[in-house]
Amino acid sequence: MRQLLYSLCFLVLMLSFSAKALKGVTIRWDNDNPTRLQTEFDNLPLQEIKQAANSGNDSAQLYLGQAYELGNQVELDYYKAKNWYQKAAEQGNKYAQDKLGWMHESGNMPFQNIATSARWYRKAADQGYAPAQNSLAFTYKRSGTQLGYQKAMALYKKSAQQGFAPAQRNIGLLYANGQGVELDYTKAKHWYLLAANNGDGAAANFLGLMYQDGLGVKKNKNAAKEWFQKAAESNNYQGMQNYLALNKLTYQQADTLAKAGDPTAQLQLCHMYFNGDEIDVSYKKAIHWCTQSATGGQINAQHDLARMFFGGLIVKQSYESAYVWAKIASTNNRDMDSLLNTIKQELSKEKTAQAERTYRDCLNSKLSKTYCPIPTLIE
Repeated sequence: MRQLLYSLCFLVLMLSFSAKALKGVTIRWDNDNPTRLQTEFDNLPLQEIKQAANSGNDSAQLYLGQAYELGNQVELDYYKAKNWYQKAAEQGNKYAQDKLGWMHESGNMPFQNIATSARWYRKAADQGYAPAQNSLAFTYKRSGTQLGYQKAMALYKKSAQQGFAPAQRNIGLLYANGQGVELDYTKAKHWYLLAANNGDGAAANFLGLMYQDGLGVKKNKNAAKEWFQKAAESNNYQGMQNYLALNKLTYQQADTLAKAGDPTAQLQLCHMYFNGDEIDVSYKKAIHWCTQSATGGQINAQHDLARMFFGGLIVKQSYESAYVWAKIASTNNRDMDSLLNTIKQELSKEKTAQAERTYRDCLNSKLSKTYCPIPTLIE
C-alpha cells in the first residue's frame, strides 16, 4: 500500500509539472524535449511576437497559433489558431503541419476534416516527424484493408525507429490483432515492452492484459498488477481502471487511506458511498470524496465529476463545469475525448470560451478548489 501512495504522489507531481509548462510551444514529441519546443519568443512581449509573425517568421506564427489555441495572452480562438498554424505550415514548419493535422482530425474542433488532416500529417511525416508518421499510419489503419494495414505498418516502423513510443505500441497492436500480419503475441509483447519502457501508459496496460488473460504468456496476477500500476502512473485511463479492479479495498482500508490523502482510496470511498457498498448510501459524502480525489489528480474522479455536472441528477447541472473537468481528465487521456465532445455540443461559443478560461485557471492553480468547479448537492 505504501508503494501505491508513492505512485500516486508521482502522478500528482507529474500533473503539477504539466500545469507549469505553459511557455514555449507545446508539441507532441521532440528528441530532446517531449513536452514543448523552446522558442526565442518565450520572454518577448506579445506585440513583438505578432510583428515577427506578420513579417513571416514561421516560429512566431507557430507560437501565435498555440496562443490562440490555448487562450494564452489572447482570447481563445480556434480559427485564428488555425490561420497562424497554416501560415507557418505553408513555410514548411513540421510542428505547425502536425498541429493542423490534429486540429482537422479532432472532434473537439469546429472544422474537422479527415482528408485535410491526412494531407497535413503527410507533409510533416515526409519531413520525418515521428508523431505525424504515427498519425498518418492510423488513417491507413482505419481503412480496415490489408493494403491499409501494410501502409500503416511501414509508417509505424519509421516512427518507432525514432523512439516514438505510441508508434511502438501500435506495431504491437497490429501483431496482437493479426492486422496485416500473422497474429503473434511474442512480437506484440516485444513492441509493447519497448513502448512501455519508453513511458507509454497504453502499452503498459496492454502488457497487464496479456498477463491477466494469459495471451502469449503465462497468467500472472502480480505481473498484471505491476503493469497496470505503471499504466496508471502514466495517466492511462483504462490502466487505472484495471489497477483499481485488482486492488479493491475494504471500507475500513479505503476510509483510512482516503483520510490520509490517497486519491485512489478517495475515489473508491466515493464509489462506496454512491453504491452503498459496505456502508449506507450518502451522496453528500460521495461527492466530497470524489472532489477530494479529483483535485488530488485522480483522472477517473475528474471524469466522474464531469459526468455529475453534465447529468445534473445529483449535483447542480453545469455544462461549463462538466467541460472543465472532462478536459482536465482528457488532457493526457484521449480515451476520455468522447465525453468532452458530447459536452461541447451543449455549449455556445461564448460559454466554451468561458469554460476554457476556467479550465486554464484550474489547471494553473494545481487543481485548487478556489479555482476549480466544485459540485453542489441537490437537496
